[in-house]
Amino acid sequence: MVYLRTCGDMKIIPANYILKNLPTDRLVLKHHILGPRGTKALAVALVENSTVQVLDLEDNGIGLRGATYLAEMLEENNFITELRLADNLLGGEGVKAILDVIKDPDFIRVLDFSGADLQESDGHLFTQIIEDSHNLKELYLNHNSFREVGGELIGDAIGWNDTLEVLDLSWNHLRLKGAVSIAQGLAINDGIKVLNLSWNGFHLSGCKELAKALEKNSTLEELDISANRISKICLTELIKGLAKNETLRVLKLSHNPITSSGALYILNNIKDVTTSALQEIDLGDQCVEPEFVRVYEELKETRNLTITHGSVLGQDGTAEDDEEELINENPVIVLMEFGKLMGLRLIDLFSMMDKDNSKTLTREEIKQGLLEANIPLTEKCLNKLVHKLDTDGDGEIDYGELMAGKEIHRRKLTQTIMQSRDQQLLMEETEFGRVRQRLLNLTAKHRRGGMRSGFSTIAGLKNIGGKIVETLPTPPKASERRKSVSAKLLTQLEI
Repeated sequence: MVYLRTCGDMKIIPANYILKNLPTDRLVLKHHILGPRGTKALAVALVENSTVQVLDLEDNGIGLRGATYLAEMLEENNFITELRLADNLLGGEGVKAILDVIKDPDFIRVLDFSGADLQESDGHLFTQIIEDSHNLKELYLNHNSFREVGGELIGDAIGWNDTLEVLDLSWNHLRLKGAVSIAQGLAINDGIKVLNLSWNGFHLSGCKELAKALEKNSTLEELDISANRISKICLTELIKGLAKNETLRVLKLSHNPITSSGALYILNNIKDVTTSALQEIDLGDQCVEPEFVRVYEELKETRNLTITHGSVLGQDGTAEDDEEELINENPVIVLMEFGKLMGLRLIDLFSMMDKDNSKTLTREEIKQGLLEANIPLTEKCLNKLVHKLDTDGDGEIDYGELMAGKEIHRRKLTQTIMQSRDQQLLMEETEFGRVRQRLLNLTAKHRRGGMRSGFSTIAGLKNIGGKIVETLPTPPKASERRKSVSAKLLTQLEI
C-alpha cells in the first residue's frame, strides 16, 4: 500500500486508523499530532485515492509545511469535498497554498479554517472563493482575528455570494467597520441560512446595519449574535429589522447586557408581528421579570415559540433550574469540573468505575459510578447525561474517547481563559464557570438536605451574599489519591 511504503521511506510509524479508513469515504483524525511529516505521508497516500470524501485533520500540528503537502495532493485529488483543518495554525501562507489550489476547480463543499491564526490582512484570501464559488456550502472561519480590515473584505465578498448556506465568523474581534461591512453584505446576500457572529463586538453600529440587513434578507434562518456587547439601546435598533423579517427562526442573544427590561422589550415588540417566523430565542442566563413570564405564556398560546432565559426576579427556583440546565451542558465539562471538586483526575474517576477492568465503560457502569461518587444529580438527570456521553450510541465508552474529550476540554478551557481576558469577562460568565457554579449550587442543596440518602460532602461551601462560594481544603497529594485506584490501571495513562 502507498501509505505503508511512504511511511517506510520516511522512517515514521504508520497510523493504524489511517490504514483502516483510507478505503472509506470518511477520514476523521483529530488531535493526533501528525505534524508536517505525518501529514506528508498521508498526502502522498491520498493523491490517487478516490474513496475519501471527508478529510478532517483538526488539531494535528500541520503548520505551513503540512498545508503545502496537502495543497500538492489537492492538485490531483478532486474527490475530497469536505476539508476540515481547524486548529492547525496554518497562518496566511498555509491557507493561501490550499485556497489557490481549490478555488478554481471548485469541488469543495465544506471548508473549515477555524483557529488558523489568520489576521486582518488575510481577509483578502477568501474574497474570490466566497464571490465565485458555486459549490461551497459551509465555511468556518471562527477563532481568527479578522477585526476591521478582514471584516470589511469578507463582508464585501458575502454580498456577491448566493450559494453559501453556513458561515461561522465567531471569535474574530469583528467590530466597527468590520462589523458594519458583514451586516451590509448580509443585506444583499441571497443564500446564507445559518450565520454565527458570536463573541465579536457589533455593539450599536453593527446592530443598526444588522437591522437593515434583516429587513431585506429573505434566506437567513439562524443568527447567533451572542456576546456582542448588545445593550438595550442596541436592541431598539435590532428590533426594527426583526419586526420586518419573515424567515429568521432562531435568534441567539446570550451573554449580552440586554437587562431584564430589554428581554421584556423584545417580547412586547414581536408579540403582534404575525409575519415573524421566530421559533427560538436564546437569552442565556439573562434574568427576566415576572411580567416577561406572563407575556411569554400568553404568546405561547398562539405562537410556536421557545425562549431560553435565566431565573425570574423575585422567585427562588435556583436548585431545580441548576439541575435542569446542567444536563444541557457539555457532559465532558460537567465531568471534568465534578472531578476537580472531588480532587480527582479524570483517569482516577473513571478507573474507579471500571469494575471489570475491561477498559471500556457501559452506560450502567458510568451511572452507578457517578451515583457512588455522589454527583449532585437526580437519577433521571444522570440518565440524560450518560446518554449524551455515548456519542456513537453503541452503549459503551472507552478510555480513548474520554481522553480525546478531555484534551478538547483542556484546549477549550485555555482558549476560554484567554478570550475572556480579551473580552473582559469574568470566568463565572463563561461555560466553564457556569457549570462549576451550578455544581456548587447543587452540592450545597444536597448537603443541606440531600436528594439521595448517603450523600457525602464533596467540598466545604459557604453562602456569601446569596452566592454559593467554594472553600475547598488543600487537595490531597497525588500519592494519596492513587491509593484508591489499582496500580495496574494507573500505569495505562497519565493525565
